[in-house]
Amino acid sequence: MCLIFFAPLSGIGQAGKESEPPPVGQITNIVCKNDPAMSYALYLPTTYAPGKNGPIIYFFDPNGRGRRPLELYKEIAEKYGFVIVGSNNSRNFSPDQSRSVNAIWLDTHLRLALDEHRIYTSGFSGGARVAGAMALGCPPCRIAGVIAQGAGYPNNRPAADIKLLYYLAVGDRDFNWPEVVTIRREREEAGLPCRVRVFSGTHEWAPAEVFEDAVQWLTLKAMQAGDLPPDAAFIDRMLRRRQAEADEAEKKQDAISQFLTYRSMTSDFAGLRDTAESEKKLAALKNSSALKAALKSEREQIAQQSALESEVSPNLHTYMNGSADDTMTLGNEIVQAMHRLDYQAEHSRNETERLVSKRAADDLWVAGIEAGQEELESRHFKKADACFELISRFRDEPWPLLLLAESHALAGNRKQAVRDLQQAVRRGLTDAEAIESDSRLEALKPDADFQKLVQELEHKKR
Repeated sequence: MCLIFFAPLSGIGQAGKESEPPPVGQITNIVCKNDPAMSYALYLPTTYAPGKNGPIIYFFDPNGRGRRPLELYKEIAEKYGFVIVGSNNSRNFSPDQSRSVNAIWLDTHLRLALDEHRIYTSGFSGGARVAGAMALGCPPCRIAGVIAQGAGYPNNRPAADIKLLYYLAVGDRDFNWPEVVTIRREREEAGLPCRVRVFSGTHEWAPAEVFEDAVQWLTLKAMQAGDLPPDAAFIDRMLRRRQAEADEAEKKQDAISQFLTYRSMTSDFAGLRDTAESEKKLAALKNSSALKAALKSEREQIAQQSALESEVSPNLHTYMNGSADDTMTLGNEIVQAMHRLDYQAEHSRNETERLVSKRAADDLWVAGIEAGQEELESRHFKKADACFELISRFRDEPWPLLLLAESHALAGNRKQAVRDLQQAVRRGLTDAEAIESDSRLEALKPDADFQKLVQELEHKKR
């Protein structure tokens, strides 16, 4: 996976508050006063008041879709009184990442009343790395925690250096599952605060109930740290929920989940409730044969995924960097290897083998996509096209065709770009708004075929 290199934040500070903040209870688009080229989506809960400082979460989507996480989580923000914002400019491989983060930070601090002790960041995939980099790159900002979804840390940061609160959410079929599991184990060994939730899914934003669990955990930790007054009813409710999780894990014979739950009951409730009983159960679980066997299985899955990927990734890298002697033959070999992995992910009789094969195949698929995105950001259109065209042969999915359309549009080949979009629609692309709001497709808007395609998608949606 490509990692994001992120410049430290600078120029952070408060310069006052707007007399009239944006409307509450709805998602609005905000243009940054200090940098009008940057913008973000904003949701203010109906409980927001200019004179009352409230918590905030900054979101980063890998494709710069600022509204996406707000649409997913606005009900939770409303329930717990959080301001949530999503950058429209920060995306994978964009040179504007540090600029967009600085702009969104400054603008929100100009406009809004914020609790400086309860500032958090969150993101999905590459956006999770931006969220971590924002928190770690600005010590004066005192960001309290990170909700990382579908990925782990920003590049080149050892676990011992990341002492702030870290909540990690990942799908059980996500190719970044090994990374998240490894970080969880490192933080456990170092005694660093974290909570990890594995949900049923692939590489995607976490379900709303998982995100709510993250907000509840951060709220509990704020009470534990003295940044929020203790709410006895809330604390007791969370403790009962953890006990129910432990009981369910024991019933399913899931030793790792049981261990993690008792670890939470011991560390997250220290100073708030008596933890003696959970400490005893945690100590017993640490030495159990069931936990040792489960941890061994995790290590084996990580090793198996790495081995499967190593059979394809060198050829994929050679193809992507253009150093192959026979590009056509090598491309065919890569596609065949990917098809074998996909077949194993679908048809293996062993559930673990299906999971590992799925993660490996998806990781290689996304590696190809990201290689093309990096070339596209550098305006190396022919190299980007080669990546996207190869990846489009792996699976009958629309994303590579949409990226090809962006590349062709930016290169001035508008007719081919429209044909790419038409093919993407045949493969299942249904979001007319995503096409219309894509700045890289701006040159296509006067085209009659482009307008017809958008109209047809909008008609189907009705």
